[in-house]
Amino acid sequence: MIIEKKTMSEEIIIRIATTIDVRGLLPLMEQLGYSQNTQDFEKRLEIFTSKEGYGIAVAEESQTIIGLVAWSKSINFVSTATRIRIESLIVNEQYRNQGIGKNLMNFVEDIAKTLSPCIIDLTSGLRREKDGSHEFYKALGYKNDGPMAKLYLRKEV
Repeated sequence: MIIEKKTMSEEIIIRIATTIDVRGLLPLMEQLGYSQNTQDFEKRLEIFTSKEGYGIAVAEESQTIIGLVAWSKSINFVSTATRIRIESLIVNEQYRNQGIGKNLMNFVEDIAKTLSPCIIDLTSGLRREKDGSHEFYKALGYKNDGPMAKLYLRKEV
């Protein structure tokens, strides 16, 4: 697995996140629409990253976290492919349209290639369409059409 990868300029690094990164991740979570309590988020981050197949990578410039991608791995019931689910992807609004989100997704895709065959799936909320998220994912080759098109349904219990 890749632990650190320099991208674009030599100043932007993609690396695995740790609980030390909590304060740097909080503003990104806020931009994503999920305000977090520092202590609760630190505990959740620790639990999430301690599970096998779960991870968070950050994009960092000059020791400032400017983006994150979180993923989880599971077994696919209907095929032999492993499933990687993108749980969250966010790039600080001041750094968007610079290839950082693409590099974060490439980081996860590199992990997925080691698990081949592997399917990467994600959900991009309807509210994200206006900010270009849906087109971003389509440009990376993600689709929701044809015989494998999906409808996302949810019920909280």
